[in-house]
Amino acid sequence: MKNISLLITCLALPCAAALAQTTQQYQFPAAPGSLSPPSTLTITQEGAGSAPAVSGIIHDTPQSVAEYQRCRTVSDRAAITNADRQNGVMQCLKALQERRQQGAVLQ
Repeated sequence: MKNISLLITCLALPCAAALAQTTQQYQFPAAPGSLSPPSTLTITQEGAGSAPAVSGIIHDTPQSVAEYQRCRTVSDRAAITNADRQNGVMQCLKALQERRQQGAVLQ
């Protein structure tokens, strides 16, 4: 009995997903004298639901972004090798993360 209900559920899921899709088809006849067959354009639009939630996104303050950009400019100019540049970027990102943890961001 469990297998039958599981089978019905598995078969019903694609149907539910299909209900959330909108499909439009456009037929284009072949041009007169053309040897090409008529063409069909199919457009499928999935999930015309609500916009996704934006919770948990971090928006840095303009001051924090300016500080990060200044840090990057200084470290890029001071770098001699690619490893120096990578270390500078890592330090700038660490400082940005510390500012985020201290609450210098808008949430």
